[in-house]
Amino acid sequence: MPTHTVNLNGTWDFVADLDPKYHAVHGGFHSPAANRRHWRKAPVPGVWQKYAERYDVFEGVCWFAREFEAPALADSATAHLRFGAVNYLANVYLNGEKVGSHEGGYTEFALEVTGMLKPGVNHLAVQVDNRATTIKWPPCLGYFNYGGIHRGVSLEVSTGAALADLRLEAVPVANGWDLAVKGGVRQGAVTHGPPDQSDRSDQAGPAGPAVVRVSSEGFSWEVPLGPGGTLNARVPFYDTPAWSPERPHRVPITVELLDKGRTVLDRRELHFGFRTLAMRSGKVHLNGRPYPLKGVCYVYDSPVTGLVMAPEQIETDLHLMKEAGCNAVRCHYPMDEAVYDACDRLGLLVWIEPPVYCYHPGDRETGTRFADPQWLALAQQMAREMIAVARNHPSVAIYSIGNECNTANPEAEAFFRQLADTIRDADPTRLLSYAALYGIVGPIADLVDVLGINSYWGWYDKIWAGKGLAPEVGGEEAGVRGQVEREPIDLAPMRRMLDEVLAKRQNLALLLTEFGADSVPGSRSASRDLWSEDYHADLLRGILALAKEYPQIVGTFPFCFTDYRDPSKVHNGYWDELNLKGLVDYRRNRKLAFAAVAAGYRAES
Repeated sequence: MPTHTVNLNGTWDFVADLDPKYHAVHGGFHSPAANRRHWRKAPVPGVWQKYAERYDVFEGVCWFAREFEAPALADSATAHLRFGAVNYLANVYLNGEKVGSHEGGYTEFALEVTGMLKPGVNHLAVQVDNRATTIKWPPCLGYFNYGGIHRGVSLEVSTGAALADLRLEAVPVANGWDLAVKGGVRQGAVTHGPPDQSDRSDQAGPAGPAVVRVSSEGFSWEVPLGPGGTLNARVPFYDTPAWSPERPHRVPITVELLDKGRTVLDRRELHFGFRTLAMRSGKVHLNGRPYPLKGVCYVYDSPVTGLVMAPEQIETDLHLMKEAGCNAVRCHYPMDEAVYDACDRLGLLVWIEPPVYCYHPGDRETGTRFADPQWLALAQQMAREMIAVARNHPSVAIYSIGNECNTANPEAEAFFRQLADTIRDADPTRLLSYAALYGIVGPIADLVDVLGINSYWGWYDKIWAGKGLAPEVGGEEAGVRGQVEREPIDLAPMRRMLDEVLAKRQNLALLLTEFGADSVPGSRSASRDLWSEDYHADLLRGILALAKEYPQIVGTFPFCFTDYRDPSKVHNGYWDELNLKGLVDYRRNRKLAFAAVAAGYRAES
C-alpha cells in the first residue's frame, strides 16, 4: 500500500526553557509525565517570536510537545517522523525516549521511530535551540533568527516496498521529450537520499515489487525494475510544450510501484515541467536559447507569520515579483517546497543555496572552520537535504555553494571544492554558482558555471564613509532644506571592480547577485538624499543600465525583494532592526525601487 501519512501540524504545547543547563540535569520536559499545565498553546508550523510579545526577540531553547494517535504497525512496516524544517538544532523524543537530532534550520529531515511507536496515543516532544552560540551555518545571519518548528510535521508509515530517491529529468529528442525516471526501491523506507544497497529488494513472488508504472493524462508506460531494485526508465512525451517563466507549462506525472499481482505498493504524484538548462558560450541557455536572468533576491520574512512560509504570503510575493518583470529569484536559504511549487506554477527560475554565509577568517589564518571536517560535513548535509526536496521542480535552476566568504583564505578552496563536488554528485542537472563579495573571487570561479558578484557601490561606500548616518534635522523634506544639488551616484568603482575581475578571466560569465541601497518607506527627496526612495530607485536604474555594458553579465538580482527584520543593522536613526533595501516595504507596499526595476526589466524584453 502507498505510504500512510498522519498530519501532526496544529496546536502543540510550548514553553521557553530559560535555564537549559540546569534542566539538562533536573529537567524532564521531554517526558510524557511532564506537567504542562502552564505551557502555552501554540501553532505548528510557527515561530515563537509570533506567539507572544514577550518572545519577540528571544533566542534560546524552547520545548514543543503534543500527543497523537498512531495506527498499529504491521510486521513489515516502518515509521518515520518528518520535519519540514526546525531552526536551528532539534532534539526529538517519542514516548520519553530520544529518537534523534538534526542540525540546520532550513532543510527537511526524517527520523525513524519504528521501534518506539506504539498503537494508540503517543507523546512527541521536540527541544529547539536557536542560540547564536549554537548555530554553525550561517556563522553570520544578516536576517532575523526566528526559532521554532516553522515547517510541517508528519508521521509516515510505510508497509513493504517503497520508491526511493525518485528523480525526474527532461531529455530533448527529435519529436518532443523523453522523461528519464530514475531511483530505486527500499523496503518500507520513506526517507530522502540515495537508497542503501542492503535495503533494496528484487523479491520474487506476487508480493514483491516488480514493475514501475508512469502515467500522465490518459496514457501509461510500464518498465520492469532492474537488478537490485533499480529504476532507470525513459518515457516518451511527444509534442509536450517546454516549461519557461513565460509559459510555465506543467504535466501531471504519477509514478507507481507495482507487485506482480498489479497491487500498488507505493505512489508518487508530481507536476513536472519539461525544460533544458545549460551554459553555452558564456550564456545561460533555457530550452536551447540564451536567456538573460532578470531576478531579485529573496529573504523570506512575513510580518504575520515570520519565517513560516504561508501560502497566501508566497502567492503575494511571487505575483509581485512577476509584476516587477522578474523571471528569476535568488533564495538565500532552502525554501519550503511550497515555494518551489508556486515558482513552477507561476514561472520563476530559482537560485537556492545552503547558508554557507559570510565566514571571514584572515587571508593567512589556518585551522579555520574551512578545514574542520564537522563544518564541511554539516554544509554537505544541508546541501543534500536541500537538493532532495528541490530536484524535481523545473523552476529550480541554480545551486550555490556559498555567499560572501573569504575565499582568499588558503583553506577555503578545498572546502568549496568538496562542497561543489557534493552538489554535482547529488544533482548534476543544475547550474552551479557562488556569490562573491566585491569581486573577491579567488579560485572559486573555476569551480562554478556562472559566478555571482555582490557589491554595494553607491551605498555602503558612502554610508561607511560617514555620510547619511544620522537623520538630518530642519525641514520636513530634503528639497526644502536649501539643498538644490542632487546627491550624486558614482558607479565608477563598480566598473573598476568588474574590469579587474574580467581582466583576469575575460570569458567569465557573471551575475550581479546583490546591489542596491536602503530607503525609508515613504521618504521622498527632490535632492535625492541618501535613504530616500528617490536615491534608491535611481541607483538601481544606474546599475541595471551599467550591466548592459558588459556582455559577460548574464543576469541581475537586486537586493532585495522586501524589507525584512535584520537586527544586525546598526541603530543609526534609519535602521531600526529592519533591512530597508526592499523593492517593497515590510508590508509589501511598493516603493519607487519597484517601478525602477520593472521599467529596467521591461526595457530588456
